[in-house]
Amino acid sequence: MNKEAETYEELIRQKRCIDLTKYYALTMEDLEKIYSFLTNNPEGVVKINNNLLTFFPSGLPNNTNNQAMPVSSLSNAIDGLVMSNSYFRIVPHYTSSSGGSSWSSGGGSSNNNNNNNNNNNNNNR
Repeated sequence: MNKEAETYEELIRQKRCIDLTKYYALTMEDLEKIYSFLTNNPEGVVKINNNLLTFFPSGLPNNTNNQAMPVSSLSNAIDGLVMSNSYFRIVPHYTSSSGGSSWSSGGGSSNNNNNNNNNNNNNNR
């Protein structure tokens, strides 16, 4: 990454590496490793969770040649990230709602909707 991109693929690879710094605390050395890995492994995949970056040379998660390095997440809004030479996907953080509070409060209206649907179905016969 210390050199000027000569091809479109190199430029996109550099941009994806730089985009990682929005979500994870990475050094320039870390970015060089990621860039080099993707350059040398066209089918390779980099997967990151909140504290571990893993390199998958063949893109397969069960490959035994995987290397990993610790990382620090900068955002609680995501649970991870997956990137390769062809894609960059963010895994958003999912928080489940507690105990059905929004579903139980509208019980009466949902019964009315069911009755309306039944009436509509009966009228359509």
